[in-house]
This record gives sequence, C-alpha cells and structure tokens, in this order.
Amino acid sequence: MATGTGTRDDVIIPISEEPVWLFQIIKGEDPPGRSKPCIQEVAKTLSKIESNKTCFHPCVVSFGPYHHGKHHLKPMEHYKEVASRWFISLTAGNNRVGAITNEEAKNVYDKFIAKVPSVSSLRECYTDGATDEYNDADFLRMMFLDGCFILYFIHLVVEGSDDLLQKGHYLNQPLIIRDMFLFENQIPYSVLTALMSLKPEHCGHGSVVYFIYMIFLPPRGFSFISHMITYFGLLVLGQVTLTMKEEPCDHLLDLLRSQVINEAAGSSSSRSGHWHYYFRPISELKAVGIQVSASNSQSWSDVKFRKGFINSHLELPQIIVDDSTKTRLLNLAAYEMCPDGSLYRAVTSYICFLDSLIYNVDDVKELRYNNILLNRLGSDEEVANLFKELATNLSPESNAYSDVILGMEEHSKRHFNHVRLWISQFFHNNFTSPWTAISLVAGIFVILLTLVQTIYSVLSYYKRRYCVEYGLLG
Repeated sequence: MATGTGTRDDVIIPISEEPVWLFQIIKGEDPPGRSKPCIQEVAKTLSKIESNKTCFHPCVVSFGPYHHGKHHLKPMEHYKEVASRWFISLTAGNNRVGAITNEEAKNVYDKFIAKVPSVSSLRECYTDGATDEYNDADFLRMMFLDGCFILYFIHLVVEGSDDLLQKGHYLNQPLIIRDMFLFENQIPYSVLTALMSLKPEHCGHGSVVYFIYMIFLPPRGFSFISHMITYFGLLVLGQVTLTMKEEPCDHLLDLLRSQVINEAAGSSSSRSGHWHYYFRPISELKAVGIQVSASNSQSWSDVKFRKGFINSHLELPQIIVDDSTKTRLLNLAAYEMCPDGSLYRAVTSYICFLDSLIYNVDDVKELRYNNILLNRLGSDEEVANLFKELATNLSPESNAYSDVILGMEEHSKRHFNHVRLWISQFFHNNFTSPWTAISLVAGIFVILLTLVQTIYSVLSYYKRRYCVEYGLLG
C-alpha cells in the first residue's frame, strides 16, 4: 500500500494455475476449441471493391451454409434431390431411379455417414457461427445433397450426357461451374471423397480432376494429351478413379488451385525483394530485346527467363481469358488471403505479375500474338482493364518470380549499358578536342551534300531520259 513518502509496497497477486495459453503461443499451438477453417468468407479488402461485389456470391446454386436458403437459389434445390436419387440408384445397384426402396436409400445414407468425418470436424471447416442454425441432421442433409449434386453435374459434363435435358429440364452449365468454384460456396472435399468411395467408377477423383482440365486449362502440351489418353483408356476399363493420385485438398477450389499452380516452382526462388522496384510492360521488354513466348507448362507459377547473347526469352504459360476469368482468379486469391492460413500466395503473385506486364492494349496484343493469352472476353482493351482491376488490393509474395524478374532487370541493364558504352566511345573518340569535333561535323556535312548531289543527278538523268523518249524536249 502507498506510504507517506510517496513510495508504495509491491502487491503480489497469487497465480493459481499455469498460463497454458502462453505455452500454446510459444509452441505455435491453437487454443482448445479453435481450428483453422478452410472455407471462410471473403476478406473485406476484396469484397468491398465495387467492381468485385458480384464475383463472390452464387448466381444459381448454393453449396454449404453461407448462401444456403437464399431466395434466388432455391429453384436449384430440386435438382439436388434429382442428383441424390441418381446417386442412390447407382450405389444401390438399381438402374431404375423410381424403383429405389426406402431401405436401399437408408442403407446408402448410413454408409455415407460412416465414411464422412464427424459432424463437428465438418462444422470446423467453416467460420465460427456459420453453421449454428443447422442441427446435426440438417447439416449432414445439406452436405449429402450438395455433394450428390456436384458429383452428378461433373458426371454429366465429363460424360457429355444430356440426361436432365432429356427429361425436359435445363441446367445453366456456365453459371453452375462458376458457382462451384466460389470460395464462400464450397463444401469440404472429404464429403465428396466419402460419396465417391461408395460408387467410384461413375464419379471418382480422376473424373473431378479431368473436369477441371476440360473447363479451365488450355488444350496444349503433352501433359494434357497424356491425361486424355489415360482417362479414356481407363474409362473403357471402368477404372477412372485410378487415373489420378488423390492428393489431400480442402475443397474444389483448392483442387483447382493445385492443378494450375506448381508450389515448388513458385516458391523456390532464392532471391527476394525485386517486386519493389522493377516493373516493365511487354512493350518495354521487347524494346530491350526480351521476347515472350508460350511454354508447354500448365502451371501459372512456371515462368522462365532464358538469357541469350543478344535477345533473351520470357516463357509464360497460356491462360484463357473469358467472362469467368475475373471471378475465378479473385476467388483463388481470396482463398490465399485467409488470415489464419499458411498458403503461399501463388495465384495472387501470378495476377500481380501479369498486371506488371500489361500496361496498355499493345501489351495485350503482343501476348495474344504469341499465343500466351487466349482472348475470349472481347476487345484487347477489356483484357488490359481486367488485369488492372484484378490486381487492386492484392500483394504478391516478395520472392515470387524473383529469379525471373532479376534476369529481366540484368538483361535491361546490360542492354542500356551497351548503348551507353557505344555512345560514350563515340563521343570519346570523336569529340576529344574542338578541332576533332569540327572535322567530324564538316565530314558529315560533306557526306550529306554529296548524297543530295548524287540523288539530284540520278533524278535529273531519268527526267531527261523520260523527256527524250516521249519527245517532250523543245
């Protein structure tokens, strides 16, 4: 307690228990009951941008809890029931949907419950409170119906089936595909895995990967051809699920990211920090002797710079730019921006890198001319504006493409150094004294006069010859 001299006694507060929370921080552990959700709401830094607001919400179908029950999405709930009947009939070994018994349906659902992770672990994939309005039964029902619809739709696209169309229904395929790859519109991939394990030959992991190849990746390169041959070969044998090794993934958007990004290529650069001061569009790179060409790689992170004696080459993977590009890239970037995630921002860095290469329409034309950019959007100006909008509020990894950027920088310096060296040598050799400079200028003047006189003489000769030939001389 305080004393009259202005000092005070120390007050000791007894601590009855160990600071476990502090030990968890030191070890990097999460507090009990807390997990890192892999399906979150889009960060405000992206969703608050006016031009981005339509890029994160589903147009026709919802998956998961964030947009479930919205009025404009309710019509698609009927098709989820259609898809579940299809899935149950296949799994039960009954090809006639109308002939499914209640016992068969319950047996399939019970198998799904046994295969899928616990309800609590599925809930933890979403942010706190996002699933509170659903009891366990309703939440599992939503996961089952959403999963069946996703696999059914992929089956229709991959097999080229018009099953629903024959029944008088219409599915807006482009919009459904768009909605399937929205960050806020995901379900845990473990739900799809549980369903696929019940009837793998009709909707296995290989079918899902092939679906992504069909929809999003440009058809070039040996890897794509090889994949098609493998897929159709195993399709004949009824072994589609063996075409791809199942790598762990969080959801469909995460699987898409794993197909377009090579993590090792994007994060293996040994240098860092070059993003801060080196930005040159394609037109300027071309002016200093850096040519661009399309590579056979499907990975957006697989960008290479090859030094040459005179010209160097920047190799870029192909990218399709269409009406869905902005939505797809922004949702991949939103996934990488999860505040408690540990993803390398590979897609984000790719967007920023392309933005640095595209300054105006001429840069887009150059990329299109070299088959790097497949423009299915509209005018080249629209594409240039698209990448300007995409890069707003995005920050790349500091070491992304750093070896490539450093190579371009060194080439540019070497180019300008050669020009400077030539100019300095020219001035040094010819302007060391006033008399040398005067002599050089006089020599150039004499050469120009001689050139003009020669041209005049040649023109006079042909003019006289023309006049003689046509009798125009007096």
